Amino acid sequence: MQKISSKENELIKHIRKLKDKKQRDISQEYVIEGIKLLEEALKEKAKIKQIIICEECEKVETISKELMYEIAKYECIYVTKKIYNILTEVKAPQGILAVIEKQNQGPEENIDLNQEIIIALDGIQDPRKSRNNIKNSR
Repeated sequence: MQKISSKENELIKHIRKLKDKKQRDISQEYVIEGIKLLEEALKEKAKIKQIIICEECEKVETISKELMYEIAKYECIYVTKKIYNILTEVKAPQGILAVIEKQNQGPEENIDLNQEIIIALDGIQDPRKSRNNIKNSR
């Protein structure tokens, strides 16, 4: 277990850079946040590089013991609440995020064409950003 309390730490700087799509594409990594998404990543056997846990959040038992046992198999890094707030983009964070390695699969490999319904989404964006763009264009 490693504990980081400085925003100047290289890993913290790297995770912050992953907010930018260009950096995610270069490093072939992305960040997921929250208990549900982490459970899904574990279930799907995603290539988890690091799991970042807010030490204050762990003390209030936001994260179940079962999940803690499962994530203990990975590189876990504890950070202070101040550092976690630098990394998160969520208003009410659950105190856990993970850096995941992108899998190099073509889109065809992910689609089961035998399904009755297939939904394709393109150009999805955060509605908050859309509202801000509208306000700024007026």
